[in-house]
Parts: sequence; C-alpha cells; structure tokens
Amino acid sequence: MMSDNQKSHSNWRGSVILTRIASLIFLACVAIQGACSRSERPAIGDSFDSPIALASHPSLAVSYALSASLGGEYETGSLQALSVPSSGALQRLATVETPRLGTALAVAKSGQFLMAAFSGSAATLRVFALDAAGMPTDSLAATDQLTLPTGGRIGSLSLVQMPDQTDWTVLISQADRTYDSRVFIYRYSTSAGFTLLLQSSADFYSPQRDNPLGAYSLAWGAPVVFPSLGIVVAFPQGSLGYLGQNPSALDWLSGKVSVPNAQSDLRTVSALVVDLNRLMSGTNKANSIGFAPISFNAAGQLGDATADSSATANQSFTFRQFYQSAVAIDSQGSPCIPNSPVAALAAHTAVVATNTDSADVIALGGFDVAANQLRTRLAQGDVQPLLGNVLVPAPVSLASSQPDLVGIRTLIPQFNFINTGTLCTLTWLRVEQQRSSLGFEQSRVQVVTDAAAVNQAQLASPLRGMAGFTVIGSSILASSFNTNQIQRIQFNGTALQAQEVFP
Repeated sequence: MMSDNQKSHSNWRGSVILTRIASLIFLACVAIQGACSRSERPAIGDSFDSPIALASHPSLAVSYALSASLGGEYETGSLQALSVPSSGALQRLATVETPRLGTALAVAKSGQFLMAAFSGSAATLRVFALDAAGMPTDSLAATDQLTLPTGGRIGSLSLVQMPDQTDWTVLISQADRTYDSRVFIYRYSTSAGFTLLLQSSADFYSPQRDNPLGAYSLAWGAPVVFPSLGIVVAFPQGSLGYLGQNPSALDWLSGKVSVPNAQSDLRTVSALVVDLNRLMSGTNKANSIGFAPISFNAAGQLGDATADSSATANQSFTFRQFYQSAVAIDSQGSPCIPNSPVAALAAHTAVVATNTDSADVIALGGFDVAANQLRTRLAQGDVQPLLGNVLVPAPVSLASSQPDLVGIRTLIPQFNFINTGTLCTLTWLRVEQQRSSLGFEQSRVQVVTDAAAVNQAQLASPLRGMAGFTVIGSSILASSFNTNQIQRIQFNGTALQAQEVFP
C-alpha cells in the first residue's frame, strides 16, 4: 500500500499532468478558434475586380475580360467570356478561375485558344483552350504554362502565326516604358509548348568595361510583327548609363556622319528589327537582328536634308527614344487594311504612340525596305548592323493640333483596328496621366475618321480609370478598374456613341 506521502506525490503528479493536458487543449482550442475566426479571402466567382485586360474572338461575337483582383479582396482572379451581340446587352457566358494579377490577353487568330499573362514576382503565361462556341477551358498541361526568366509586370502579349508555319510566335513585353523594359520572343507549339527564341537585350548586347562609351544598358518595348515580311520590330525605350553623344539627327540624315563610330551608339535611338525566319531556323541571335534609327520633327515628318538647322522642318528634327505602344499594318497579320482617311499608310507600316507629354500618334513606313536591307547586310556577314535611313514618318494624330489636349499629359496604352464593313481604320484609348489619380483618370476613345486630328471622332468615357480596350466588329469595349465595369461604345463609321455598362 502507498503511504500518505506517496499518495500525495502521486496526486500532485496527476494534477500537474492534467493541468498540462488542459493547458494544451486550451491552447489548441484558442488556435482552432483563431483559425476559424480568421476571414479567408473568397474566390472571385462571377464578380469583376480590376478587369484591366480585354481581347476578342476573331470570328465569334465573344470577348474576354481578365480580372486582376488588384484590390486584394479576392483570393483569385478570373477569365470571363462575354457575348457581344450586334444589338442587345452584353451577357456573361462563362467564368474560369485564374491566378490574380492578370495583365494581358491574346487570342489566336485560328480561334482555337487564347493566352493570358499574369504579373508579379513570378511572371507567367497560361493557355486556355477555346471550344467551337468560344468558351475557355484552362489547359492543365505543363507545356501550356510558362514562367518568364524575370518577374515583373507583363505589359503586352500578342500571338502571330507566320506563313507556312504550324507553330505560333509569341511576343511579350515586360516593364514597358522603363529602362528595365524587356522583349521576349517565344515559339509556341500546341504539342510541345514554349521555346525561348530571344530576350532583348540580354541575348545579344552586353557592353564591356573597356567600352569607350562606358558600361550602359539598352531597352526596347512595344513589339509588333510583320508576318508578310518575316520580321519582329520593337521600339527604343532609351538607354541607362550611356556616356556617349550621338550625332544630330540632321547630320545623320544629311549623310555627314559615319556610323558606327567609337563615340556614339545609334542603337539607343533605333528600332530593333529581328529576322524571325533566321531566328526560328536556329541562326545565332546576334546574326539575326539589326537596328533602324528613328527620327522626325514636331510635325511628325522627316527633316529637310538639303537645308540647314534653321529651316522649319529641321528646327525640331531629332532622334526619338521613347514609345508607349505600337501596331503593325500588315497584309497577312492585320484584321483589315486601313482605307480612307488613312489609305496612304502602306501595308508595311508601324503606327506608334510616343511616350511624351503629348503622346503623338506617328506612322513609320518602310519596314519592307528595312527587312530587305537587314537580310542583305546579314548575308554579307554583318553582325547587328545599323541600317540606313529607311523609316519614313508621317503624322496620324498630333496632340498639339487638338486644343483640348494642350497642357494635358496623356498616354495611349493600346491600338486596335475597327471595321464597319466599309471602313477600316485605327482606334485607340487615350488616358490622362495625373499625379496620385490611380483609378480616377479620365479617358477618351479616338478613331481616325479624318486626316486632321482635330476632326477625328472621339468620345470621353463616363467611367474613370480605363485600362482595358478591345474591338469586336464595330463595337469597342473599354474596362474601368475604378468601377470594375465594362463600357460598350458603338462606332457607326463617323461618330462614337456610348451604350450600356456591364455589369
């Protein structure tokens, strides 16, 4: 039998054990209660949250909206398919759950699939299959998902199928309008997935420490492709750390400058031109590219090579370094070839928006000449050749000629073609830039309906914070990340009319 002391000690030990167990249970209950009371962010479902990327099906009356969920209210983002009938209201057809931070969309011209880009510390692409009705399904194949070598914001995404190719060319711009801008060119196969072809400028240009111009970096953005020419073009975003001094644009235009030379690098003010056929065939990257200098005056035209710098055409004639966005006019890649009032724009023209206070719209013709000259120079063994004066500028819409834009800083994030059946022309979204106004910017849709910019059709949207923009037939859809809605705007060939807001 146990003594009283043994019984007391045993009871004490039992009491301690029970107390510890009770304490553990209490702590577990507190932890469980805390976990249960902690609010988890819900999935987005059918809601809109920051629909900043829009795209349209090439042949069906269906558009797509990618919600980025920037506010953090939802755990997920979404891809929604919307019916866009010629008459009647927009309707939601399907919703597919996606990651958050979706920032770009592109639909294959075949209508078989689309790609969505997601930004962040890991920038990724995902492929979504489209059925005969245009309804999307997230592909679960590992080959249909891509993580870019660098994180950050994906600014633009485009898909092009070159002539006589079964694979697709994927163009991606990342961190547009900064010195960190990058352009990626991938080959995509529906069976084998993605293959990286080129990353600018890491794959072809690295200044050495003993460079007389110093160690500096170059950046390009706003990529476009000309399928009929077999070239990709990206536009300069400037240089960082550049210690050299380029010759004046007038001296270059007049043939007074021998380039390249040890004291200048005109690549800092040149469009990057990539021979896609050589690149896809496995040719070395540095042996597949060249550079075309870009220069024009305040009127969006070439200077006068026969006159001095005091001539009107030459007083503001300079090299141009910064571009916001671009679109290619190509006989095989464009949904339609513009006719009146921009019928003079050839089918080998890139229309660009300058990244300046005025955000002018300029047409740069002559990329057929650039493609021919590039291939000739590369065949001669030139590496990264600097091309001659091959690009011919022409004004499309100058902000300085529109009184209500004078003194207002704007940007043009995206171009599109709009087609009424008889009229094919260019349209874009112009967004005001004001300090600390995120989500409250005023926007206007503009359409080239007249050679004079001041007479071109435009409509100020009643919604603030416009970001996404797509065209389907003669309808324009523009999305607001302020109200999380989509505004439909109808174009009748001469004027724009605001219609319903969805949802």
